[in-house]
Amino acid sequence: MVQPVSDLISKPPPPSGFPPSALPPPTAVETLASIGPVARSSVVDAVADRLRGEILAGRLVAGTRIPSERELSFALGVNRLTLRAALARLEALGLITTRHGSGTVVADWRERAGVDTLASLIGSLTPSDPMWRELITSLLEVRRILAAEAVGLASERRTKRDLEVMTLRADEQRERTSDVLAFARGDVAFVRAIVHASKNLALELLLNTFARFPDEHPELVKVLFDHCETSLAYYPITIELIRRGDADLSRAVVRRELEKADDAWQKRHAPALAAPNEHQPGQSSKKRGKS
Repeated sequence: MVQPVSDLISKPPPPSGFPPSALPPPTAVETLASIGPVARSSVVDAVADRLRGEILAGRLVAGTRIPSERELSFALGVNRLTLRAALARLEALGLITTRHGSGTVVADWRERAGVDTLASLIGSLTPSDPMWRELITSLLEVRRILAAEAVGLASERRTKRDLEVMTLRADEQRERTSDVLAFARGDVAFVRAIVHASKNLALELLLNTFARFPDEHPELVKVLFDHCETSLAYYPITIELIRRGDADLSRAVVRRELEKADDAWQKRHAPALAAPNEHQPGQSSKKRGKS
């Protein structure tokens, strides 16, 4: 039988010196109960975000059985309808799965989740979390691969009308540099013109995943598009590459330029280093403060 949540939260810590490896691993109920009830105003979004964070942080590992609706709704302080809606979102993301006869279990999201979940996974973390940087790096790498191939195919298959549309979309971007989200939507429109010129349906469908970012994940977009003015220079370069019709050259140049841009972004958003005079654990106050 599952212990009351109040008992789980108030359970005293083990005596100091007790080997952590000797402690039994916390159950899913204990892990979720220890993070406290969800605020009433948050409803489904907060429940889904809370559970998603626990899964991504590794506190709920793949194969862990999710407690019953009664137990989990009580632990999180929400009703069952709210919980069901939150669990449905997590299942759609590939983070949990329901098995007949064994209930709901945490899935291996690296094997089940799709590209369309990447932004949601990033949004559930903070820049200080190492996983956030790993996911951002993965996103940028995928972008380089897709962009290089799209421009390469467009170089071989574009029409005069395709070039006209690309030029129009690039010109429109000049008026949007002060509005990050508008600029991001315009960037999607420019890329869509390239993908249309590539005559590749799979690329068009993949683009739809990234096209939703400005509306569904605006905060992430603001972080990624932090130098709109600089980005303007890439549009005429890309159009000229496609105009020349050399697919191999187009792939090489796009890959190289995006690698340089991504490296610059990584440097601008490098993790902050601890202050040199910051007090370190174990350092005595007597040693720190000489009068």
